[in-house]
Amino acid sequence: MYNMTELFLHYVWKNRLYRFQALRTTQNEKLVVIHPGFQHQDAGPDFKQAIIKLNDITWAGDVEIHCKSSDWHKHGHDNNPQYKSVILHVVFENDCPINNHNRELLPTLELKDLIASETLLRYNRLHNSPHRLPCKHEITKLPTDFLENFSQKLINRRLIRKGKNIFSLLEKSEHDWQEVFFKILVVNFGFKINQDAFELLSKTLSYKIILKHSKSKLQLYALLFGQAGMLEDYQLTVGDSYYQKLHQEYHYLKHQYRLISIPVHRWNLLRIHPQNFPALRLAQLAEFLYRFPMVFHHFITEDLKIFEFLKWRCEPDEYWKTHFLFGKKTKKHSAILGKSSKELLIINSIIPTLFTYGAFSGNMKLQENAIKLLEIVSFEKNYITKYYRQVGFPAQNALHSQAILELQSCYCQTKQCLQCDIGKFIIGRNNC
Repeated sequence: MYNMTELFLHYVWKNRLYRFQALRTTQNEKLVVIHPGFQHQDAGPDFKQAIIKLNDITWAGDVEIHCKSSDWHKHGHDNNPQYKSVILHVVFENDCPINNHNRELLPTLELKDLIASETLLRYNRLHNSPHRLPCKHEITKLPTDFLENFSQKLINRRLIRKGKNIFSLLEKSEHDWQEVFFKILVVNFGFKINQDAFELLSKTLSYKIILKHSKSKLQLYALLFGQAGMLEDYQLTVGDSYYQKLHQEYHYLKHQYRLISIPVHRWNLLRIHPQNFPALRLAQLAEFLYRFPMVFHHFITEDLKIFEFLKWRCEPDEYWKTHFLFGKKTKKHSAILGKSSKELLIINSIIPTLFTYGAFSGNMKLQENAIKLLEIVSFEKNYITKYYRQVGFPAQNALHSQAILELQSCYCQTKQCLQCDIGKFIIGRNNC
């Protein structure tokens, strides 16, 4: 028994995945589909401006699609004037005759015996698959060049989608690209675990203030920790000289710029590795801004200075080699921003901004550089990308891992196989 959906029938009708030679309606009229029409997403018939020939008469109008012809009544089309223009009712199963608004039999095409059984089986295997990747068992059967081309398509879609968010941020930032990139960078220093808190922090600090104090490491650290709400513990001002210096500096800057910090409880400390503690990440961010104060002009260029960032040993103040939190000393540990963290910042901050600014400025070289960087940066390792790699999806670099994440979030997670190139390839292969 097939699990039939209207979405599948839409796909079959649009792509003519049925035996379309010598068609007959349920009323035994000779039917020729000249044009299936254009898929319609709003209220009303499913396909607009279709052209068909019934016997010797050519008709132009709309097509409505249902799993069963009785759905016409269930969906209340009988008295809806929007459906007066329907010239053909396409159904999987014709379980009852339907009259049009003139009380005449509505021409109906039944697809049940016109769709190849293999096409139906392939669709149902995808639609009913229990796997995270519905086409798990098909991936290794697909041509390598097909998967590579689809990965490129997914990357373009992902970068364009991220670009829309960047342009929205640009509007709110009075078209200041330095400000935009600064905010994107701050958010991504949250590395998902504390991304919301870092985003809130980015809204409380202007890049202009950061740049003004970029030559003073103490002031940069004070601004970031102060705005994060981490310099409000007055008990620490007695026993922790490092904390005391930051506290005093922030107190001055806070009054100078009338700053309002975020609540300290917004930071997540539960069930996270010490290397991801927000205080350490803030120290690394402060060190980054001290080393690269002109963030946008330094990284959004044609000469790929990103490699300078990868080689740079991002090590914050000595204090953070024995602390993950203020006032709590630990054994000596590394406080360096790791290679994988740097690469994530490149993937999530630098590359989308580089690509979007290239589109904004009409500089195709910048967009090419963004794609080139994805091909150079390492493949991201998380539970999603590891799974896709195991089932045979390409996994050589960050272009592939980003393509996987786009595929998973936009298609696989919601089983949009009929909109996915892989799903279309599998279902449509030797379909008749």
